Amino acid sequence: MKTHLSEEGLWADNLAARLRSLQASFADDPAATRVNFLAEEVERALRDVPPSKRDAYLDALSERFPAWQAAAAAGPAESQPPPAPETPEELFERFLRCASQLSPEAKTEFGQRLHQAGFGVALPANPLAELSLDLQKKLGLAPNQNLDPARAVKMLAGLLELVLALDQLAWTLWRQIARQPKFQKESDFAKLAGPYLSGDPEVGSQLVAQPVERTRKLIAALLGAVGRVGSAYAKKHNSRFAPEIIEDFARLEKTWKETLESVCWRKYRELHKEHASEAAIENELQEGLAKAAENLILGRSVG
Repeated sequence: MKTHLSEEGLWADNLAARLRSLQASFADDPAATRVNFLAEEVERALRDVPPSKRDAYLDALSERFPAWQAAAAAGPAESQPPPAPETPEELFERFLRCASQLSPEAKTEFGQRLHQAGFGVALPANPLAELSLDLQKKLGLAPNQNLDPARAVKMLAGLLELVLALDQLAWTLWRQIARQPKFQKESDFAKLAGPYLSGDPEVGSQLVAQPVERTRKLIAALLGAVGRVGSAYAKKHNSRFAPEIIEDFARLEKTWKETLESVCWRKYRELHKEHASEAAIENELQEGLAKAAENLILGRSVG
């Protein structure tokens, strides 16, 4: 199990994974081209980081790539003549070779960007109809059935209101009940949705899907935890206040001049004061809810 990471550590882990994936995707490209791609990815990731925290975030990232520091300590490499710049035709041919590895969503996004740049790229006549077959089946739609654009936009607006409200409510509740949670919010869906819907090329489908998926996991875990926390609290309550438990404690504390019944009553009042006040019950239920939810999110078995 991973230990709890700081905010900059989580950011550095996610960015390091993207950088390694990007490096692998363009392994056959010239080194200068790969450096430019990696630098652009780092610059994009830093846009949401406050300027006062960027040094700490970059330090955390450098720890994931110790080879960078070693290369800097070794001094500048022997200068090499810069490679000849590629012609537009060569760049386009290389792009076509890489395009086969793109997902359908990425191909659509690239097509839209080319269209915005003035290329005659044919866009789908009805992009709203591009739903997965599984979703079409759930909605009772015939394969590739067209949607009514006006109604689709109205439904989108209503669903966005619902998602934004649930997103804010779930994470606010999580911050209130969870102490030092291992599962945290990484990006703000509300800030990404507008640029994505307006066609911002820097906000892709995967970037928007990540906060939605984390919120979905959190809501599912909180709902699932509700069914577990009651049983767990009932067992704990019974282990403290069951008559036979209190009687066992009383026998250990009883003196020769006290009756067992009087000691039992005294012990019950002590336990009630410690564990059965409104504040104690509320705190214990919240802790139990947070623990059960985190166990569900992280896939841990509940003891």
